[in-house]
Amino acid sequence: MRTLYLLSIATALLATFELPAQGRGRRGQRPDLGPQPAVATPEVKPAETDKKPKAYLAIVGGDVYLGTGQRLTGATVLLADDKIEAVGHNLTLPEGTTVIDAKGKVVSPGFVCVQGYGMGAGRGAPFADSVNPFDPEIKQGLAAGVTSFLAGSASGGAMPAGGNAVIKLAYGDVKGMVLQEDSVVGMAAPLSLADREKFEDTVKKVREYLKALDEFPKTKAADANAKEPQPPAGAEKLIAVMRGQAQLWISVTGSGGFNPFGGGGRRGSPTTRTATDVDAIRQALEIATLIGRGVVLQKPTSAWLVAAEIAATNSMVMLSPRDRIPADPQDPDRTGSNLATAAILANAGVPVAVTCPVGMFGGAGVGTGGIMGQDLNTPHLDAAFAVRGGLDNRKALRTLTLDAAKILGVDRRIGSLEAGKDADVLILQGDPLHYATFVTTAIVNGKVVYELAKEPLYRHLAR
Repeated sequence: MRTLYLLSIATALLATFELPAQGRGRRGQRPDLGPQPAVATPEVKPAETDKKPKAYLAIVGGDVYLGTGQRLTGATVLLADDKIEAVGHNLTLPEGTTVIDAKGKVVSPGFVCVQGYGMGAGRGAPFADSVNPFDPEIKQGLAAGVTSFLAGSASGGAMPAGGNAVIKLAYGDVKGMVLQEDSVVGMAAPLSLADREKFEDTVKKVREYLKALDEFPKTKAADANAKEPQPPAGAEKLIAVMRGQAQLWISVTGSGGFNPFGGGGRRGSPTTRTATDVDAIRQALEIATLIGRGVVLQKPTSAWLVAAEIAATNSMVMLSPRDRIPADPQDPDRTGSNLATAAILANAGVPVAVTCPVGMFGGAGVGTGGIMGQDLNTPHLDAAFAVRGGLDNRKALRTLTLDAAKILGVDRRIGSLEAGKDADVLILQGDPLHYATFVTTAIVNGKVVYELAKEPLYRHLAR
């Protein structure tokens, strides 16, 4: 009996020790428990080592113009894939970095042209479907330092309108050519009384819509049947402006804005310019105040007279420093164009971008037309004219780099040599604004797309 009692205790203990096995069989086999619920397989994330290693390119030893007005002597610009990794002195270069020796040369951001045509750009939205990455004009633009420009229309009437894209001169890379579509919209000033009232009413409706949209999550939480607010009809472009998604360009010349693809006239036909447009400028600034955002004044004649007013609205100006508008003989001190306009505006804190003037044979933007035959070869010339009018040389470079990018609404991506921005870089023989300087190397999206020694354009011209 004692033996049977001990065997019973042992059997009970063995059964107890089986419990933590959660149903395993005697030999590690799972008993048949019938159909079991499916268990989601956790997503297996690739290990860090599986990522494609970055391709590093370092431009070493050059005098680096950052595009912000600053300059670093004998510095390094380190690129990682299509972005700028770092700029400075004594940088540690990752193993395998390709090095370009820029000693004795100048390094600069690629030039940003606020108006242009050709150079592989498509002829309408979506631009990505019609760009030509093998257009020979791309190489010509790169040779002149152009790495991006606005193509399309920023024209408009009483309401913001237009269709355009910021195009990159990414030779051979169709995917890299379109930076952003519709970063700019345009309208004209002054407005008629009826158009002004309509515009003010639309702005009011857009404000109400944006406010309702911001409050919608709270409204939806309180009422599950609440419907999302609908935008005012025909106000899509204005909504983009008031959300900060597009820059509003205002033409004060009577031309209705920039449209290099025609639209009722010869491409690049001259715009109407008067000895003074102060009233039109002030009406444009009233629009800026109304929408609560700075605007871009397109080629105003009299901006030099109201620089402080422009600065007060956080607005910007696009200029053609080579334009010559005669003064009114009755008031020569307060009318007509002024070569010092860019300097006066910059001193007031107004961002300025330059572009070529319009000629009778074309030239609405940088391209193969224009009053010099081919303004595509000389985008730096307009910045040099601004220097002639008193603008500091480094600030003048901003008119083709950072400030131009701001006017296009893409300064977060391009316009200066700063970590995190797109790797669009020039290596030049000397001062970027000097008439005798040639580009030796152009890099777009981190790739070398132009080399002076390998292209037939200017390699035969020794300096």
